[in-house]
Amino acid sequence: MTIHADGNREEGNMRRAIALGTLLAAGTLVLAATSRPANQEPRTVTIQSMDVRENLYVVSGGGGHTAVLVTETDGVVLVDTKLAGWGQSILEAVQAITSQPVTVIINTHTHGDHVGGNADFSATVEIVAHENAATRMAGMDAFAGAGAEFLPDRTFGDTLTLFEGRDQIDLYYFGTGHTDGDTVVVFPALGTAHMGDLFAFLGPPYIDVGNGGSGVAYPDTLDRIVASIAGVRRVIPGHIPPPPGSPMRGWTTWDDLREYARFNRDFLEAARASKEAGRSVDEAVAALDLWARYPEYGMDRAAANMQAIYDELGQ
Repeated sequence: MTIHADGNREEGNMRRAIALGTLLAAGTLVLAATSRPANQEPRTVTIQSMDVRENLYVVSGGGGHTAVLVTETDGVVLVDTKLAGWGQSILEAVQAITSQPVTVIINTHTHGDHVGGNADFSATVEIVAHENAATRMAGMDAFAGAGAEFLPDRTFGDTLTLFEGRDQIDLYYFGTGHTDGDTVVVFPALGTAHMGDLFAFLGPPYIDVGNGGSGVAYPDTLDRIVASIAGVRRVIPGHIPPPPGSPMRGWTTWDDLREYARFNRDFLEAARASKEAGRSVDEAVAALDLWARYPEYGMDRAAANMQAIYDELGQ
């Protein structure tokens, strides 16, 4: 089902009611944003209800997964805003389920496919990020000049809690991994965490050394997350698509995160062993025997990860 929004309030409210009814019945709603140049294809996103009894949704498409929390009294909270120009698609997805305004944006890290849509929202929206991510974002072209008003207004070091009760959101920083400013966003009342690109897909992660990422520290960071956070059963990853032929779903499980932590530990140990044995990066990749233990994991970034780890271990 595709919903096109317009400026007629009465018709818009009716469409919102129809869209929400469809979402509650089916769990998934596909929307195409209408605010785009005439020669541009629709920016289509999919909004999914985490559970028809809950107020948390996932918007997929156009970059990293966006979480949408409709709070009881404090408006709508977004986690990540996708690529530049995709904020309008997120906004129209939100408007399909609630008339509340977006009041808070949480950016999990500095990458453009997670922060690019910030500029499509009102400058009055509070933007929150880890202090390292905020510093990195300030150096991006997207936030130069007038774009600076869409940089984080509020930062934190280790932890930060927003709201309370059913709407409580806990933000955590556990250390270097994908970048040096990755935030884990936990909705404790809903047993759900948004991991950003600390857990982006099944396979060797993207280690952004230029933004402070570390392949050596990555497993330690994941282990601290698994050991420190309790009560989470569902994980919204950065990008994991559903398996082929399966129903669309923008989340996975805490057990999957535990396995991902073990995979990264195993990868690091294999890299250390190969370096100590004097193997080249290519030889180390060829010697990896992880895929029998992790058959669903891809190898696309194995060589890049191995190189990043070798570079760190050589320092």
